[in-house]
Amino acid sequence: MEPSGNKSQEEVVSANILKLREQLFYYALQLTEDHNDAQDLVQETSYKALKYKGKLQHNKHTRAWMYTILRNTYINYLRSGHSRHIISENDESNLQIFTAQLPEGEHPDRIYFRKELREMIELLPTNYSRPLQLFLSGYSYKEISSMMNIPIGTVKSRIHLGKKRIRNAYAAA
Repeated sequence: MEPSGNKSQEEVVSANILKLREQLFYYALQLTEDHNDAQDLVQETSYKALKYKGKLQHNKHTRAWMYTILRNTYINYLRSGHSRHIISENDESNLQIFTAQLPEGEHPDRIYFRKELREMIELLPTNYSRPLQLFLSGYSYKEISSMMNIPIGTVKSRIHLGKKRIRNAYAAA
């Protein structure tokens, strides 16, 4: 391939990266739940994408490639045990900084998986998501049945169908 043809491909990739930054930011914000961490994550993702843009084989896959870089960067961030600073106000309106770290023995992939699972459950219709959330919170079928005023068989069925929908969604992805 000619150098000029190669350069135009790199320019196309660079332009696509710039177009995706806002979408990537919202995805990063869902992962990190912190505005500054999300911005850092998008910046790191953009840096890696620009650095390795020659490795992208097809421009039509830029979006998936960028999301994969962002997700992997986030997982690596969690694996590193990197602590995050959380700022909150106390009663006297003074800012206090707390350091949030991963719980002892908690694997970053499990944290990411649980978060992704919660999001999947929230996307289900309420008649499936509510019993499933209660079940995962430790309630028995009987307790869920009385809380929702529906028969136990319906509770079991909705939990089963909710799990099935989530499995199908993961299989499709």
